[in-house]
Amino acid sequence: MIGQSLPEYIFICISIFLLKLVAPASLFYLFLCLCTRPVVLYWVFPFAVLESSFYVFVYLPRKKRLQKSIHKAPPLNRAQREALFVKCSQRLSGAPDYPLGWFSSNDLKRENVVEWILWALFSCGPEDAQESWNDEIDIYVKKVEELTGMKLEKGRTALTSSLRLTLDRVNMSHRPFVWYTIVGLVDLITCVRLYAIGFRHYSPSIFGRVFPPRFLTLFSKPSVTKHLSYWYRPHKSLNKDPVVFIHGIGNIQIGLYPYVPFLKELIRTDPDMGILLIELVPITMHITSHAIPPRREMLDALYTTMNSLGISRAVLASHSYGTVIAAHVIRDQDSASQSITKPLITGQLLVDPVCLLLHLPNVAFNFLYRVPRRANEWQLWYFASQDPDIAYTLSRCFFWADNILWKDDLVSEVQVAGEVARPKVAVILSGDDQIIPASAVRMYHQ
Repeated sequence: MIGQSLPEYIFICISIFLLKLVAPASLFYLFLCLCTRPVVLYWVFPFAVLESSFYVFVYLPRKKRLQKSIHKAPPLNRAQREALFVKCSQRLSGAPDYPLGWFSSNDLKRENVVEWILWALFSCGPEDAQESWNDEIDIYVKKVEELTGMKLEKGRTALTSSLRLTLDRVNMSHRPFVWYTIVGLVDLITCVRLYAIGFRHYSPSIFGRVFPPRFLTLFSKPSVTKHLSYWYRPHKSLNKDPVVFIHGIGNIQIGLYPYVPFLKELIRTDPDMGILLIELVPITMHITSHAIPPRREMLDALYTTMNSLGISRAVLASHSYGTVIAAHVIRDQDSASQSITKPLITGQLLVDPVCLLLHLPNVAFNFLYRVPRRANEWQLWYFASQDPDIAYTLSRCFFWADNILWKDDLVSEVQVAGEVARPKVAVILSGDDQIIPASAVRMYHQ
């Protein structure tokens, strides 16, 4: 990750400009070739055809297709909505102006707030609202007036909009074919390095459904679930639990590549400790034909994977987006499961957790709506926020009410397979994190 210096700003802006220039330059070159004879710089011609075709026949159709959602937010009944709203209004750590941060300005009228409430609690827009909800919505509007100290006039302010992740347009930027070539090369290097330190790869039959293709998956063992690919290093320790690690999204974070030094250090510390690495391919800068599965399917896939490897208890470590999956695990530990045996989670490590204080707008705004100004913001914006598959994951598969984790969830006792325990939990925050409100999260947990 780069900093905020002027040389870094110039470097990242030039890098983004050159990558964004590839497609229009290729199309312009082909246009010149049609207008002039003979072909100018003939050795450039095949590259221009490749990049132009990739833009026209791959990116543009996917850009249209990725506006649609294949998942729906889990519906809440009235009691659940009321309880959630009360909980949010009472957890105002670091947000004295809540919920004004969810709006583009403080010039609000009643319909602006209703529009936001419909998205936040009912997962729909005004066009799908039901008359039976009116009394309930009136209660929420009055509570917003109390929180903000504002008396909302009837009507709607046209120039004021609210952040509605799953309903707003999915914004993305084109990546040239050459960029995906780099992604494929980095992914190959990562695979070789993981094999070298004792990991073995397990994959569903996804070859051909991921681009750039992951050729080493031809030698992978079959995954026990169609939803997950993963790496596993066998557990041999008699006095320590294995580690399950779920990665996140980062600046130019291609898969597990940035975690390899950490994994090598972990293995050096205890060579007998087993490690299970869960891959979330849709957020690794690849083009995929499948999305991250909904919460229940993801949990079942994770439990099935752990059971197949003989992992009955483990420490769960997660980073960034991976903490969303960890939040699901934490909230699911004391719930009943009819068919799948749940492994016991004896400890949790949440690094830069995006699942905490999700009722505040920081994570949504900083990742998807912020206009970049500094070098590190430009890096995050282009290489992560504007990646088509990452943008789709966050805009169409990320449901805040389903993903939020409360402090109460971290201190509750759980009973799994006859064992009652209170898992140890550690939260690590980066002081200058540009996505999560680190200071507010710290205040919330004090």
